[in-house]
Amino acid sequence: MLRQALPLIALLAAEISMQPANANTLNQNLPSEASSSGSIAFRDGGQKESRTRAYWLAPPIGSVNKLGAVVLFEPRYGRVQLLAPTIEGKDGSMVCVGSTWNRARTVLTIVYAHGSTIVHINIHMEVTRTSVQVQMDADQPVISSVDFGKWAESLMARAISVPYYSQNVWYSQTISTYLNGWWDWHITHATKLAGTAAQYLPKTDGTLNALHERMQLRISKNIDAVFPEPGNAASPYRATLAGRTVLDIWDSGFSSIRQGLSDLGDYGLTNCVGIIHNWQHQGYDNALPEHFPANPKLGTDTELRAALDQGKDDGCLMAFHENYVDYYPNYPLFTPAAVAMNSNGSQMLSWLNTSTNIQSFSTKPTWMTADAETQSPEIHQAYKTTADYLDVHSGVSPSSHGDMDASTPGAGMLTTWVQSNQALWAYERQTHGGPVLGEGRNHWYYSGLLDGVEAQLGAGSVATNLDSALPLFVDFDLLRIHPLQINHGMGYYERWTQSETPSMTTVQMDAYRMQEIAFGHAPFLSKGSWSDISRAFVEFNLVQPVASRYGTSQVHSIQYRVNGKWVSSSIAAQSSQFSQLQVTYDNGLTIMANASATPLTWNRLTIPQYGWVAKSADLLAYTAQCGSTICDYAQTPTSLFANARNQSDAKIDRGYAAPSVAKVEQGAGHTFAITFNWHLYRTMGTHAQYKAFVHFVRDDQTAKVSAKIAFQGDHQPSISIFHAQPGNTVIDGPIMVTIPTSVPDGQYSIGVGLYDPATGSRLPLSGNNDGSNGYIIGNLTLSKNGTEVSFQPPPPAINDPRLNATSTVVDFGAVQTDGMILIKQEAGRWVLRPYPRDRKFTVLLNTMNFPMPTIVQATGNSNSPVVPGAKGAFWQLQTNGAKEYGWSVKH
Repeated sequence: MLRQALPLIALLAAEISMQPANANTLNQNLPSEASSSGSIAFRDGGQKESRTRAYWLAPPIGSVNKLGAVVLFEPRYGRVQLLAPTIEGKDGSMVCVGSTWNRARTVLTIVYAHGSTIVHINIHMEVTRTSVQVQMDADQPVISSVDFGKWAESLMARAISVPYYSQNVWYSQTISTYLNGWWDWHITHATKLAGTAAQYLPKTDGTLNALHERMQLRISKNIDAVFPEPGNAASPYRATLAGRTVLDIWDSGFSSIRQGLSDLGDYGLTNCVGIIHNWQHQGYDNALPEHFPANPKLGTDTELRAALDQGKDDGCLMAFHENYVDYYPNYPLFTPAAVAMNSNGSQMLSWLNTSTNIQSFSTKPTWMTADAETQSPEIHQAYKTTADYLDVHSGVSPSSHGDMDASTPGAGMLTTWVQSNQALWAYERQTHGGPVLGEGRNHWYYSGLLDGVEAQLGAGSVATNLDSALPLFVDFDLLRIHPLQINHGMGYYERWTQSETPSMTTVQMDAYRMQEIAFGHAPFLSKGSWSDISRAFVEFNLVQPVASRYGTSQVHSIQYRVNGKWVSSSIAAQSSQFSQLQVTYDNGLTIMANASATPLTWNRLTIPQYGWVAKSADLLAYTAQCGSTICDYAQTPTSLFANARNQSDAKIDRGYAAPSVAKVEQGAGHTFAITFNWHLYRTMGTHAQYKAFVHFVRDDQTAKVSAKIAFQGDHQPSISIFHAQPGNTVIDGPIMVTIPTSVPDGQYSIGVGLYDPATGSRLPLSGNNDGSNGYIIGNLTLSKNGTEVSFQPPPPAINDPRLNATSTVVDFGAVQTDGMILIKQEAGRWVLRPYPRDRKFTVLLNTMNFPMPTIVQATGNSNSPVVPGAKGAFWQLQTNGAKEYGWSVKH
């Protein structure tokens, strides 16, 4: 079998010359080149054009399950056999009894005996300069499979992995040409397109659909010419989505979602798409297709509406997660008529919810929109959604779901699945009045039918969880998918990281962000990070200005750096060197990205590994080397973002506060007192109902504080925690803890967190997160049967080489700072927003870019005006804990 590739004739001509069907022998002599009416033209390195011809030789009479052979005649190389296709019948062999060639209709008919049935397979070809389209039809529904096998060994075909494509393309080392081919999934009558084979499975009545296939074949010196086109119209929401940051919201409480969106808006982080995933009536992935009304365990309808309203107030589109593929047996209106069938009449299984251990069924494709009609209008009416998210539909291949029920129109054809999804996406666009987003992976098939996906990898030979090792081979995504829809991110973090967790190091965050920009995707914040202000401040302000410029632009050129030279994609693909990239768009935007350990130099910028630069007439943005540290920067005529990557600021994460142990005091018997410090980063007034958990976990059992807890000290924390202003430290305790006598001596990690007793939702804090919003703040050692305790603080943090560990002031030219700032023009004023707010850090502004005002007005926390001070060519803004600082553009 041809690994990963769809059936691939590669080169076929319109001329086929064969013996008549009643001939006893096959004329094995290849016809002369002059007798062929079709050819494919190539230019070799811009030199003289050469024409390549190919012939389909009918199989010998008496051969079994053979479709013949595809033979190429190339003037420079002579004759080369490409492929030897095969065919299979439902209940027996397909024996060739002859063939005829109709020159007027350019149709080759191969005649087979299938038991007592005579079957005619008609093959018609249309040839252009770089492609061949082959139409195959049979007059009897007895064919169960057509397979084109693998490329002939003489071609020395090497597979090339292509991100976001469901198969490989191939480079023939023999004829120095790129090859590809695929079944046309728009018109197929097959049940599955599996590798090189089109498979026809029996319907519930035992019958097959008649063979009806179209083969699309490409051969070219240019690798970009052999990629398939999805063949769909472009999304009407590309301009709406271009540049928006997509938030993947999985919080288990509606009030928590509203607060997270409010916090983002408070930092000026707007223009997003918020997708609320966990909200369905009976819980996530349960009792579907029932979604509405919302899950009362997560909050009230009023709280959920408030969350959506908060997002819309921030200029964000708001969507809910819906799913009309998985049909659950505990759906209150369950009917077997809605369940897809296998060939043997059994119900087709779909997703198994491992949390509830409930197995769902696959919905009949023809029922999906009907199910949505019972849910989506009520969802939209109740919550005023402005977008939608459909799970599964765009993430799976066209062959993965179907229906073999013979009584259903389109049974046994994967086209029914594609067409039903197309109808559903159109329905959801109309119902919610906005774009429809979805799950990634196999999304290239459907691009344009919906409006964007989280751009998960994993189709074809490019696996999920490749992490920073993903090759920057962007051509297929940028040239075929990008013109049709706006995808975001590089997939959920846990499906991108090699550790399969959402936690990422600084290196991984840089690599992820670089890949977003290289592949032309919209900014994205995944589960667990969507309301992390430190990360959101970078994603919104660094990536958004770039993404808004390439969002609706078309690619002009793509080059890769190989052996110190910028070369075409076709040259780079010969050695699969895709680590250093340059993309130019038709609006003048140029992007350079570097996945190599060898730095790139652009103008005066040094681009380190996982760095990048974007430049156009009205934009300069980069992650680059700034002296001894790496920095982030983005400047437009109306905004400036600068990030000195201060390591102390990065530790804040998305936390409301940072817990630590103030002291531990021995008590009587098996008791001790523990006192905590809580350093506040964000106001927590709306979370006053939260309680503190304190878990003590044996270190040799687990690193997670939420598992195998030996004993604990849960309590209601000091009320002042919820009312203190950011920047203050609040003492909580002492809290008396009793050690059970059954607990053995040894070392126990101390895990602390805040949780809502009504929903179990945990508040994000800052520190050593165990992955479940439990924060390890040190170790407790028990001795003398638990009657003596001693505390060990956590080890000091190791300096991150990609962060500014020494709080060095970075000179960006227009500004100098050791923190993170955003400056934007708003209503005739410059507004500067700092991060973090509670730390006083250096902010110097170049008078050439920002003439020094007389007074700067501080807003939030401190409303005192700030008097700027001149410092040579700069003027200093002294931060004082305010959330923003404003001054007139004209002064």
